[in-house]
Amino acid sequence: MAVGKEENFVWVLETMLKLLNSKSNMSKVVVTDRDATLMNAAATVLPKSSGVLCYFHVCKNVRAKCITDCRVKPNDVKKDEKEVKQSDVRKKIMRA
Repeated sequence: MAVGKEENFVWVLETMLKLLNSKSNMSKVVVTDRDATLMNAAATVLPKSSGVLCYFHVCKNVRAKCITDCRVKPNDVKKDEKEVKQSDVRKKIMRA
């Protein structure tokens, strides 16, 4: 963990709360990219808020895992079957 990084997040969140001027405007959800220091700071400053992961970052991580872990081996394809392309497998998983 970077020195001072969590303190910076705490400062930003506390400043945001001051700008909202009302507890009814307090954030109910904090969206993160799974940065542990931001999640810790949010839990400290906004204890009643829920943390959720950013859709973009989740998709980015799934795509990266598909590229490295979902390989089609040539010997997995039977002689009478159509050849399966790696890119087709990746697209199918991302659509799911």
